[in-house]
Amino acid sequence: MLSPLSNAYHELAQVYASNNPAELRSVVSKHSEAFSRDSNTGLVKQCVSSLYKKNIQRLTKTFLTLSLQDMANRVQLSSAQEAEKYVLHMIENGEIYASINQKDGMVSFHDNPEKYNNPAMLHKIDQEMLKCIELDEKLKSMDQEITVNPQFVQKSMGSQDDDVGSKTSSYS
Repeated sequence: MLSPLSNAYHELAQVYASNNPAELRSVVSKHSEAFSRDSNTGLVKQCVSSLYKKNIQRLTKTFLTLSLQDMANRVQLSSAQEAEKYVLHMIENGEIYASINQKDGMVSFHDNPEKYNNPAMLHKIDQEMLKCIELDEKLKSMDQEITVNPQFVQKSMGSQDDDVGSKTSSYS
């Protein structure tokens, strides 16, 4: 229902889900004016960065060891140095468990050392779940506000009228 009003964002979300950085960069470039106009350029850059991270995380499920250059090629980063920057940042933030051998530029992936069996970790998981529930409630509330907004209703009815008009003319 929102896609006619937010085509750039809808396309961004669809391409993000495909895990293809080249396509994502193309969509970002194509709609850069809309993202800039909406003051969302920073958010869109975070989406691009997030896709690289997501693809690096996927590599941890396939490989035990991988060269930085091979990683850069597989996730479509420009260089081994850029791959190293991402890996170091992700290790620092606990997003992946890995080590880099500086001599040969190899990344070794490790299993998560956390066993999730202590009270502190269970408390942390509970807190994260509560945050997710709260965020879900906020999204539902925002969605409700949008659907009763007169401008949204008018625009969505206008786009439906256009659809109805084109359908009736095709039956004539």
